[in-house]
Formats: sequence, C-alpha cells, structure tokens
Amino acid sequence: MSRRVLVTGGCGFIGRQTVAPLLDRGFEVCLAGRSPLPADMAARVGTSGGRLSHHMVDLLDRDAAALLVERVNPTHLLHLAWDTRHGVFWTSAENDLWADASRRLLEAFMRGGGGRCVAAGTCVEYAPSDGPLSEATAALRPTTPYGMAKLAFRAALVEASNQRGLSAAWGRVFHLFGPHEQPARLVPAAILSLLEGRSFAATAGRQIRDYSSVVDVAAAFVEILDSDLAGDVNVASGSATTVADVLRTIGEIIGRPELVALGRVPAPPHDLPVLTANASMLRSRFPQLFPVGLRTRLCETVEWWRSRLPVA
Repeated sequence: MSRRVLVTGGCGFIGRQTVAPLLDRGFEVCLAGRSPLPADMAARVGTSGGRLSHHMVDLLDRDAAALLVERVNPTHLLHLAWDTRHGVFWTSAENDLWADASRRLLEAFMRGGGGRCVAAGTCVEYAPSDGPLSEATAALRPTTPYGMAKLAFRAALVEASNQRGLSAAWGRVFHLFGPHEQPARLVPAAILSLLEGRSFAATAGRQIRDYSSVVDVAAAFVEILDSDLAGDVNVASGSATTVADVLRTIGEIIGRPELVALGRVPAPPHDLPVLTANASMLRSRFPQLFPVGLRTRLCETVEWWRSRLPVA
C-alpha cells in the first residue's frame, strides 16, 4: 500500500529538511504551504517522478483543510505549519487561529482515513525549570500565547489518540539553527555579521540552552513519523550549552572571535536562564540520530551562509 504523507509548512525551516529523508523511506510527499515553492524545491518536484508535490493553501481559511485532505488523501500527517515570524510569533494573534486550524486539519485527516499523525510542539509549553525538562515529569505551564496555543492543540491530539484510536506523537522542539533560518535570528545574525567583518553585540550569553541543527531535528521527526512512538517526545540533542559558547564557537570557526561582543546587550527581562531537554527517550529509541556534535553543525551552517554572500 502506498504511504502518502502530507507535510504542512513543507517549505518552512524544518519542513524543507524532511523531504529527502521522507523520500528515502519510500513516502509519497505532499507539501502544503501558503507560499510558492522556492526554485530549488520546485526543481526537485520536477525530477521526483511524481513522488513529491506541492499544494498552495492557507490553512487559516476555514474550508482549506477539508479540501486539502480530500485532494491529497494522506495516510500520514506531519504537521509543522504555524506562525513562526521572528519577533512576532511569541504573542501573535495568529496563535489561536493556528490552534483552531490545526484542530480542523486533524479532524479532516481522521475523517479521510488517515492513521498516523506527528505534530510539532514547543519547549515553552513547559514550566520554567533549573534543569533538563523531561516529558515524563516536567510540568506543563506555558507563559506565552505561543506556548498556550500549542498546548491547546496538543490536547486535541491526545484526545484523538486516546478516544479515537489515532496513532499520534507530539514532538517538542527546543532551539534550532541551520540552513534557511530567518536571518534576524541569533545564529545567522551572528554568522553574517562576522563574515562581513562587523562586530556582533550580544547579551552576556549566560543562558543555558539545547541547540540542535534543523537537519537533525527534521531527521528526528521523520524517524518518529515512521514509527509507532506515541505521546510526547522532546526533539532535541539533549546537550546543554551556553549562548556565549555558541557565539564564541562561531567566532572561532570564522576566525574572528574578537568581533563577538558579549555583554553589550541586556538580557530580555523574561528570558529564562535555563531551557534544556532531557532527550533520553528520543536518543534511546533512535540512537542513530544527532550523529555529529554542535561544532560540526555550526561549521556546516557557517559555510552555508558564506556561500550565499555576494562575491566581492
């Protein structure tokens, strides 16, 4: 039987990185998003032999989900779409709209006979903690509209799993970096500044975080989708580091460590001092994930951004 996966947010930061591993596993891949395909992905559709398609759709339109599912008829759903605009998404009015749209999509998927759904959650669903956050023991107490809306949709997914027999998993994402990230975010902003010979002003960088390459996180979502793993799972490396160490490593890789100006910017008043993952569930189930360390992935990311700078 053909396995057809609908990937919402398929051209997004995580979504576009899931295409290759999904195709490698024999899935037919149907990407859905509000924007036209970038040129590189359009070329891939053209050479996929019909195994990769793209569907322009606005899931915030109340009728869009049902029409999309009817058109695609997916057996699997990988739901990654949400409002992720840098500096906006934490408090965006679209968060509640996305929670509602996600419930409509889930209902349409189940009515259409879909059997396996994996959706992206967020680490900020958790209550603040001084140590690594475990799916089994950490309290769920979001403090932002983004975290609250994600948790609201997670409740619908849990209900569908418990009461209606849907095979489902909820992957909580921590801190990401990698190709195609929004340039204003921390890692690409630092990389671009240093590559252009400009000082990069940052906080003191004492915040402790779990940073992972989007390449590895996308691979993890594909592994989870193509398994029977159910319930909540932290999709993260499980390795804690400080923001300062991430920025110093970028400086060392580029050869301009003196341009990293730590302590020049005050930390945001509500920035959590610690936000890290206990990733033992994911890593024990899929030990092949996260095959290389943070420095290697940062090196790859630096080279990706370097290749996109204009030639002098």
